[in-house]
Amino acid sequence: MGRANPDPLAAIAHRLAGCIRLLSSNRDGEVAAAMQAVQRILQTKGIDIHALADRIESGGISEAYKQEVRAQIANARASGYVEGVKAAQARQHGSGDFHNADGSPDWRAIAMFCQRNKGRLANKHHDFIDDMAARTVWNREPTEKQHKYLHSLFFKLGGKIT
Repeated sequence: MGRANPDPLAAIAHRLAGCIRLLSSNRDGEVAAAMQAVQRILQTKGIDIHALADRIESGGISEAYKQEVRAQIANARASGYVEGVKAAQARQHGSGDFHNADGSPDWRAIAMFCQRNKGRLANKHHDFIDDMAARTVWNREPTEKQHKYLHSLFFKLGGKIT
């Protein structure tokens, strides 16, 4: 089911346009009849000549539509801002960098790097690396002792924090 047309002039615009064109006639009777027809057509919809004049002045764009467009622009601007901040942070910290936007170590990225490369380390380190990767997925930051151990493994694997 379609929505009701919020602009009552839209339904009669074609008929009104024909009458308005007749206003350019060089016959006085046609001009008078055309004006009466415009008034009659408007009355059938409960609209007065002032509403027609307002519509012509506004270019046919209702205030509700203008508000909708303004809201969409604001949403697009907000989304663009968020994407811009993300892009700036990525440029500043690099996509392969192991820092958060605030400069603190990104333990999840460090743990995942170690987990991807753990085959290059002795088996005794594998359980710890897997445990750290699992913890950081749930945003659990390692203890100070775990920080040091994870960092040492990270550097052994060639990881760099720039």
